[in-house]
Amino acid sequence: MNSIQQRNLLLFIGGRLISLIGSGIQMIAIPLFILDYTGSGTLMGVFTMLCMIPMLLVAPLAGVLGDRWNRKGIAVYTDLGRGMMIMLLAWLAFGHRMNITVLFTAQIFISIMDGLFNTATAAMLADLVDSDDFNRANASKSAVDCLSMIIGPVVGGIIYGISGIQMVFFLNALSFILSALCEIFILYRMPLQNKAKLKIRSFITENRDALSFINNYRGLQQLFIFVMIANFLVAPIIMVVFPYVLKRGIGFTSQQYGYIMTSFMAGLLIGNVLIGSLLAKARSGTMVKTGLLIQGFLLMVIAMIFFPAIVKEFNGPTWSLFGVIAGSFLVSGVFNAMVNTPLMTNLQKMVPPDMRARFFAALGLITQFAIPVGSLIYGFLLDKIPAHLILGAVGVLNFAITLFFFKYASPEAYEPTVTFQETITTD
Repeated sequence: MNSIQQRNLLLFIGGRLISLIGSGIQMIAIPLFILDYTGSGTLMGVFTMLCMIPMLLVAPLAGVLGDRWNRKGIAVYTDLGRGMMIMLLAWLAFGHRMNITVLFTAQIFISIMDGLFNTATAAMLADLVDSDDFNRANASKSAVDCLSMIIGPVVGGIIYGISGIQMVFFLNALSFILSALCEIFILYRMPLQNKAKLKIRSFITENRDALSFINNYRGLQQLFIFVMIANFLVAPIIMVVFPYVLKRGIGFTSQQYGYIMTSFMAGLLIGNVLIGSLLAKARSGTMVKTGLLIQGFLLMVIAMIFFPAIVKEFNGPTWSLFGVIAGSFLVSGVFNAMVNTPLMTNLQKMVPPDMRARFFAALGLITQFAIPVGSLIYGFLLDKIPAHLILGAVGVLNFAITLFFFKYASPEAYEPTVTFQETITTD
């Protein structure tokens, strides 16, 4: 990695560090605000759905634009746009004019910009370094992401508890604006830019090309289906059920909830540091299999801890129960990193540069569209069924699906053997 690549990567991950600290603050605070303002698990599920659906609907357009327009420009303008939108929310909150309708409406526009930003930057990272440095760059980015999300939730719980939602919005808006300033100084030239006029036919054709690429690899198809099912089952648990059960079910404070969620991010940080050092030469397939198996087992363990009989043994929301839950989240985070980072590196190597934005847009759309549906369902169920029963059922079902995936999935699902460079040679 030469000096320019190092500088670009530093600016890229530095901007992410700043903006994700702000996002981490807001990520913790908004579920608490909705819970305090309404007391409704259903509305928490609706908000999570609004975070996801607009972002997924814009994904096909974001993929095409990310392969046609300057990816750096998309990142800068969407960061500035989100900063201004959230600053408006801060102004309304300081004036005591904030309500659920305003929050939900603003989130739709923020989610659209999230979709444009995420697709462009997912493709852009691989343009900043050589392919031999993909794993190191991904581990560095993920480690910085985790560090910011360690700081953000802790600070978010404290700031929300002391200063309220208005200060949370202000700090997050400021973080997006500072992130845009970092991105402006990245030296970047768009590779293989398509300058042809975008028409409906070309829009459809270009997205179909990305889907055809996925369809050519059986392992990719299986991986996408598995991740989609896992996201439907597990991701809404983190977004909707955990805040509800930790605060309402067990009785932890906002600050303690923030610390528990931070422990998962600390595990992700540790996992990515290990990948970039001790596990740098480990086979990605081995890491992915190990990570999936232990994550599935730990979800069942965490579900058992939340059962009332176990909580009673710890005498409620004591620090000893807090330590057990936080420790479980920490270990789960370590093995989550061993799944996500190697998979991302493999995908970046497989996909041609001029298709990366469309590919990652398709990846996001296919694997994540089930999250808002699951969030809405879990939000509804929380008002009808005890949270520990939901967690127990999901934990067992997720582990069974993981074992099924191990038994029947193609080896290519864990460790693709064909890369973009090899494909060029054989053609």
